[in-house]
Amino acid sequence: MQKKSFLYNRLSVAVLMLAGLMLLPIANVFAQEWLIDVRTPAEFSEGSAAGAVNIEFQNIVEGVQTLGVEKNDTVRVYCRSGNRSEKARQSLLKAGYSNVENLGSLGDAKKWQAKQTVKHAH
Repeated sequence: MQKKSFLYNRLSVAVLMLAGLMLLPIANVFAQEWLIDVRTPAEFSEGSAAGAVNIEFQNIVEGVQTLGVEKNDTVRVYCRSGNRSEKARQSLLKAGYSNVENLGSLGDAKKWQAKQTVKHAH
């Protein structure tokens, strides 16, 4: 009886491990992409990249938590010159967000968006 129990436990562990491995790709399917303008609200109101949300760089960690950004989501940040967005990127990385990119300036973010549109058009 003990031998059957041992085999059953081994089989159970193997099935659970396999199920876990099968779920890993699914977790990535649900990861979202976020575009965040880390300039001031006044700067944001003068113009922003399409679809961007505004969270000032010094409030970035609290802001993304409020939005419901997950640690494995893709987060792209930009500002006027790339300086504040780099500070925001560093803050997010320190807080455990793993996929954070500094796009640089507003102009750079718009160029990045244009390239994405071209890629999807083909």
